[in-house]
Amino acid sequence: MAYADFFATEARGMFSPPNGAEPQVIPDYWRNSREEEPRTDLPELSDEELNALGWKGPIQLDMDSHTHYNVWNRETREWDIFELSQNHKQRNVRYQRFWDELIETSAYSTIKSNASQSLSANLILTEFIALLADAKNKHPNVVRIQQSLLDVLEFASLSDEENVEFESTFREAGMHAIYTLV
Repeated sequence: MAYADFFATEARGMFSPPNGAEPQVIPDYWRNSREEEPRTDLPELSDEELNALGWKGPIQLDMDSHTHYNVWNRETREWDIFELSQNHKQRNVRYQRFWDELIETSAYSTIKSNASQSLSANLILTEFIALLADAKNKHPNVVRIQQSLLDVLEFASLSDEENVEFESTFREAGMHAIYTLV
């Protein structure tokens, strides 16, 4: 039997099968063992009915992949979450993505506008751009980028909406794994 509505089944979340394997979308064809008849009704069952058959779920994974990694534990049938090393966090920062997305924001327009009106603000922004260029070329100076980032935000005078926009761009690129905004 094919899925009646795959997208609805997918939206229910992930379930770990009775054998303890990693969570998956509820299959429309499942057999626990060769001796058993295959089941084709799993997507139609409620969460409680699936749990009664040994399926565990729905299982969520609320984890920041820039700072942590997960390993499925077949015994506990849960995710074991481990923090990445500082070195891995640094390698996971996507400086190019941060830059590409930042320059499309109204936050950057405000920063740029403020920099055009003040020589000191212009110097701070120029240094920040140069440090990001080095970082995009695999030579990040973490200490200097952190200070420059704080300097840019100090002169920027961003609105609440622009701060949210900046922080979102910052997080999506994984910058938060290494740098802070305060």
